[in-house]
This record gives sequence, structure tokens and C-alpha cells, in this order.
Amino acid sequence: MARYYGTHSLIPHFTHPSQLDSVIENLVETTSEPHDLWITDMAWKHRATDTRLRQLIDSGWKVFWIDHHRNAIEKPKSEIQDIGLTGHVISSTYAASRLLFDFLLTQPPTSPDAATWLSSFQKIIMLADEHDRWIHNGQEVESMRIALAIEQLARQGSGLDGYRNLLDIDADATLTPTLARAYDEAKTELHASLSLAMSSKQQHVMKDIDLTIIYARCNKYASQVGDTLRASIQNGVVVLFSESDGRYSLRKSNACEVNLASVATFLGGGGHPKAAGFQLASHVYDPTEFLPKLEQAIRAWHSTHKSDRAAAV
Repeated sequence: MARYYGTHSLIPHFTHPSQLDSVIENLVETTSEPHDLWITDMAWKHRATDTRLRQLIDSGWKVFWIDHHRNAIEKPKSEIQDIGLTGHVISSTYAASRLLFDFLLTQPPTSPDAATWLSSFQKIIMLADEHDRWIHNGQEVESMRIALAIEQLARQGSGLDGYRNLLDIDADATLTPTLARAYDEAKTELHASLSLAMSSKQQHVMKDIDLTIIYARCNKYASQVGDTLRASIQNGVVVLFSESDGRYSLRKSNACEVNLASVATFLGGGGHPKAAGFQLASHVYDPTEFLPKLEQAIRAWHSTHKSDRAAAV
């Protein structure tokens, strides 16, 4: 977005999807002059937010929404139309970063320099799409290295360090000294997180549907840790509890048909079919609490999936 508008002064609001409604509510209450509002890579939960967005648009704001998650795709089109968004792209074709980039390229440029600055970001966007959709399958490729470096920087300072380093990265996506240092730090922390997961790993089998659940604790980098653990099972789901933020991450083996986005949504979270997450009221790791809930969510998906397949026959 900063490159589209041609400015370094744009400050993004990074938040978790569970907090998006309150972030939008706060914008309504604290911002008097109309602005452009871009909601990307997440969806709000409450219908009251639809009303707040309409209020912003009626008062002169331009509101855009770009997302690729299941809960956005399943939002009724009539509800989206009623909001009167200035523009929106809801699709599972690509990651939200790529959907947004492609959309911006169709918009009138804010200036020739900004258009050049934006187009030079294409390689980073392609790498982000590759990582978000896990096309690299956990291999240590360029997209993985940049993602680890950015995630490491995002944990430090104000949380905007990774964002600021991407503002001026070159068209070849060359790691700056800061990014290279962050990548080295990330590898060390990833190793420690993986060690914790391996030492705490346990296994549970849902015999009636022949599904294995591996559950463990980690510190950070749940995607990379989950990718390692899922390689050990044929048909199963990996559940990782992050001690750094109290959230659960879901990953699955290649042969597993379970739609993790559906499972996570059942538990109040969300995500993608192959990678999703959720959070429970308690931030304490307790398998006796989350395993029954996870089983219930998986059975709910399995029951619906069986019905859908039977109807298609």
C-alpha cells in the first residue's frame, strides 16, 4: 500500500482477525476526516461492523477489502453489496498479498514514481504468495528465508521493523544486512522451537475415521515446526500450541482430506484448508481441554464431508 501511494509515512495496523472488529470500531470513533481504508488478509466477524463500514463510506471514506480466507468467501454476497465497498476482491486463487498487488495494478496510479515503485515489488509478492500457500513445502528456498527474517523482525521493536525493511528492498529481493541478521537469529529460534515440539510431542488416534492427531508445544515458527511433524504421519493432523501467544496452529499430512479451515472455524478461528489456527479461552496448554473440542470439530467436518460426497454420487 505504501508503494501504491508513493509514501513512507503510511502506518499499517497489524492485528489478529479476532481484534479486527474493535480496530474498525476504534477508527470510527477516533478519526474525524475521511481516509482510504484497506482491510486485507482478514475478515470481520460481527454484522455491527458492516454498519460501521457503511457509516465510514457515507461520510466520505473509501473502503476496500481483499481476502482469501474461507470465512470471507462464505460471507453472503448480499451482505457485501449492502456495505457499498469502494472495491473488493474475495478469492482463494492466491494469497491476499498477491490479490491486493494485482488489484492495485488495475487502479489509476497515484504518480509515475509510485507506479514504478509498486511494480518493482513484484518478486516479493510472488515469494509471499509462494510462502503463504506453502508451495515450497517447507524447503529452505528464497521465500522461506525472507519469511523467517520478516517474522523475526516483526517480533522485535515496535512490530513494524519487518514492514520498514520491505519498503526499500530492491526488485531482486536481496536480503539487506538487517534481514540477513534476522534470518540467522530466526534459524536459531526455529531450532529451539522444534526441539521443544519434539520433546513434548504426543499422539492420539481417532480410530473410527482412521485419523492420527499429533499434538505438541512450540515457541515460535509454528508453520515450519508443523511441517516437520506432519512428515511423520500418513493421514493426520498436527496441533501446535504456541507458548509465545497461547494460540493453536493446525497443519496436516499430504494424504489427509480434513479441511483445516472448517475445523478452525468451528473452534472460533480460521485459515486455509491446509493451514489454520484457533484460540481457546484458556491460554494454558491442556490436552484434556482441546483434544475433545478438536475431535468434535473434525467429526463435524467429517459428517458434512460424507454427506456432500453421498449427495454428489
